[in-house]
Amino acid sequence: MDSVFAWVQGLGSSELKVHEVDDESAKCRIKIVPALSDNYMYLAVNVETREAVAVDPVEPQKILELCKSLEVRLVAVLTTHYHSDHSGGNKALSEMVPELEVVAGELDADRTPAVTRRVKDGETCSFAGLPFRCLATPCHTVGHVSFVLEQDPPSLFCGDTLFVAGCGRFMEGSAATMHQSLQALVQLPKKTRVFCGHEYTVPNLEYALSLEPGSAVLRGRLEEAKERRKAKEPTVPSTLEEELQHNPFLRCHEPQLARAVGLEASDVTEVLGKLRRGKDTFTTVGSIITLALDVKSYFKPVETPEISV
Repeated sequence: MDSVFAWVQGLGSSELKVHEVDDESAKCRIKIVPALSDNYMYLAVNVETREAVAVDPVEPQKILELCKSLEVRLVAVLTTHYHSDHSGGNKALSEMVPELEVVAGELDADRTPAVTRRVKDGETCSFAGLPFRCLATPCHTVGHVSFVLEQDPPSLFCGDTLFVAGCGRFMEGSAATMHQSLQALVQLPKKTRVFCGHEYTVPNLEYALSLEPGSAVLRGRLEEAKERRKAKEPTVPSTLEEELQHNPFLRCHEPQLARAVGLEASDVTEVLGKLRRGKDTFTTVGSIITLALDVKSYFKPVETPEISV
C-alpha cells in the first residue's frame, strides 16, 4: 500500500483551507486543515502560551503557513500511525522546526519518521501546555494510537481507527483487535468530540443506510453530510454520543445489524468482521483496494512486531 499512499500524496492542493471549531472564548482552539485528497490534519492552539500541536501533519507547508498566520509556535507533532498519508510530513517539519517533539505509539515508532518520543497506552503528556492522553488502538496498524485532548469537552484524535459512521480497515489486526480498540474509545465521555483522519462520512453513511434502509435517522444524517460536502465544509467533528447512535461498527451487539450481514445471535466480533468486509467491497474503489491488499497478503504476509502481554 505504500505506493498507493505515495500516489495519494500527490493529490494535495497548494491552497490552505482552515475550518474553525471553537469560539474565541476557548483557551484551546482546534483548527481543521484538509490535506491530500481526503485527509484531515489538525492544529490545537493554546491561546495563552501561543504554542500549537499538530496531529498527522502530512502537508507540512500548510501547517507552517497556518502557524505563521496565527503567530504561534509549533512545538509538537502527534502521529496516530506510520502510514505515509499521516506521517509523511514529519521529517520535513522536524528539519524546519528546531526542537520539535515528534510523538508516535511505541509499536509504530520504528516505522514512523523523525520520532523523538514513544508513547504507550494510558500515558499522559503535556505539549504546548495542553494535556493529552494516549490510547492504544491497534488494528489498522499494530501500533496505531489515538490521542485525547483532556479538556471540556474532550477531543479525540483517532486517526484511522474510528471514522464518522465507520471504522478503519483491519490491515494489521483482526476483528477482535478492532473491537477491543473501539471499546477503549467508547469509554470516553459521550460529549467527546471525534476528529478522525479522513473525510469518509458520505460513503460510510451510504453503507450504514444499506444495512438499515428504513432508518430515518441515517437518511437524515446522510443528507446533512452531503449538504456539508457540497458546501465544501467538513463533516467532522462528530461526537461519541452520535457515533454510538448511528455508527454500525459500534452497534455490533444489536440483532438487526447481525441479521443485516446474514448472522443470527452471533459474537460481536464476528458481526464486526462481516460488517467491515462488506464495507471493504461496498464501492468499486473499495473492491480494488481490497483485492490489492488480499494479493499482497497472499504473497507476503504483513510482519508485525510481537506484543508482550
